[in-house]
Amino acid sequence: VHGLPHGTILTQGSFVEPTDIKIKSTLGGDFRVMNVKDSDQVIVQQVTVDPGAQTGWHSHHGPVVVVVAAGTMTLYQADDPTCTGEEYTVGEAFVDPGQGNVHNARNEGADGVVLYATYFDVPPGAGPALPGTNPGTCSGF
Repeated sequence: VHGLPHGTILTQGSFVEPTDIKIKSTLGGDFRVMNVKDSDQVIVQQVTVDPGAQTGWHSHHGPVVVVVAAGTMTLYQADDPTCTGEEYTVGEAFVDPGQGNVHNARNEGADGVVLYATYFDVPPGAGPALPGTNPGTCSGF
């Protein structure tokens, strides 16, 4: 059994002025628009995923901008019936829509993965992740 990812919150803060966020992105081949009205806190976190480890199925309160600083991470979407992972490697960034989008990030390589994640619309006192349900479409998860 491999360990869980290690997350270190680097900083967090609340918007001083009411701030709406709109992000348009393609994730897993689907065009998505993420709208956040009057966003709550922003959290910036460093996440380390050891070889063979995974985040487990989860979502986030709002959109998340993720930058891969080391290694290669494979992202699986719960709504993908084929369980086809999308690989992201050093220097690549992507947007996780959050808002109920359940996914699982795995380190299937031999080297550690380091991610920097900026989470938007996190309610005060809440953590950056929300537990999700295993969709049962990926064997061995």
